[in-house]
Amino acid sequence: MDGPAAVRGVRAFRTAPQALADEGTAPAAAPFRWCVLHGTAAPDRLVAALQHASRPDGERAVAVVLGAEHRPRDNALLLEGVARAAATPGRRLVLVHRGAGGASLLRAAALEAPGLKVTALEQAGPLTAERVARLVRAAGDGAEVRVAQDGTATRTVWQPAALPAPAPAGGTVLVTGGLGGLGLRAAGVLAARAGWRPVLLDVTAPGQLDATSARLLARLRAAVPRTRVLTADVTDPKAVASALWRLATPVHAVVHCAGLVDGGTVAGSHPADLARLQAAKAGGLHAVLDALDVGVLRQVVVFGSITARVPHRQMGGYGFANELLRRQALRRAAALPHCATVVAEWSVWSGAGQAHAMGAVPQARRMGTAPVPLGPGMAALLRLMAWPPGPGRGVSLVLTGEGDRTFPPAAEGPEVTI
Repeated sequence: MDGPAAVRGVRAFRTAPQALADEGTAPAAAPFRWCVLHGTAAPDRLVAALQHASRPDGERAVAVVLGAEHRPRDNALLLEGVARAAATPGRRLVLVHRGAGGASLLRAAALEAPGLKVTALEQAGPLTAERVARLVRAAGDGAEVRVAQDGTATRTVWQPAALPAPAPAGGTVLVTGGLGGLGLRAAGVLAARAGWRPVLLDVTAPGQLDATSARLLARLRAAVPRTRVLTADVTDPKAVASALWRLATPVHAVVHCAGLVDGGTVAGSHPADLARLQAAKAGGLHAVLDALDVGVLRQVVVFGSITARVPHRQMGGYGFANELLRRQALRRAAALPHCATVVAEWSVWSGAGQAHAMGAVPQARRMGTAPVPLGPGMAALLRLMAWPPGPGRGVSLVLTGEGDRTFPPAAEGPEVTI
């Protein structure tokens, strides 16, 4: 390896805010004719303000207003917003939320429905209906804008990220999705090169593995006789708690690889389809952390997906599940006292992983995506597991293969597909 910042074959990026400098030039006299969707029995101030500011002669637009955390009802509201906006060519869809998310789903919907214009506003500070209109006009189609408590509006640009040097660790690492292609290989690398003792948690029992996975598991058990395998569905908190209760030693690290991959258009999705994808990602992370003694956790590495950042046809629901995974992992990081939490939003992997198993890697290469090779990807994982721990320490990174032509975009706005 070339040093603390470099892993041959892998590029890492993290976000940086860019001021939305042209907001003040947006015409204040360009009203919207709002159709406002919200999930509260009593409309909050912004909902009421948007409804009051709606003008019959304004540009037709749908606003979906959500709260600080994702709720099951939000899936239905977002899909309803997409359907209403897409029904009228050129109509605009605006998401305003305080942390619940949904921008990834809107970007995928716009990719699938040409002419649909989407904007997402995440507010930490107060917003007026006039400010919403100005931000939407200034940001442009496809943008995701963040409004800080002091009122500063920014959008995201991407910068190269340095990864720490790998370091020997020791202790017990819990790998969810541990009998999958990436999970088994991650456990093997962490054991062989960093001294971690693996505990593999998977919905699949060892006797149900295919020949390749069975060989990998046998090799891991031969190399690390203390390897444990636990069978439980991460979407079932009681089953997860019961499985982890049987461990005799504390868990010092978690690598959350569990997830469900399924495709389909946003327009053709049902709220239950979105919830099913979210349950294995964000719900699984919650179930695991709720069942562990978080006071002894030192490292949490969460396997997310670049589809949460860049839309992919037929993968809007999966991208949204990974967006929620990122948001909830970083939110949980604030309550992990001695831990580093890293959300790794990977591009497609070659050599292992579900995209590899589905035969999607050649098509990704043709579209300009450089997959993450298995060896360099695992070398990057070793560095992510060395992220300096500390109270509330959380970071999200996008990791791609070298030579990727689809990432990073210059700024959040009209996105490039992978």
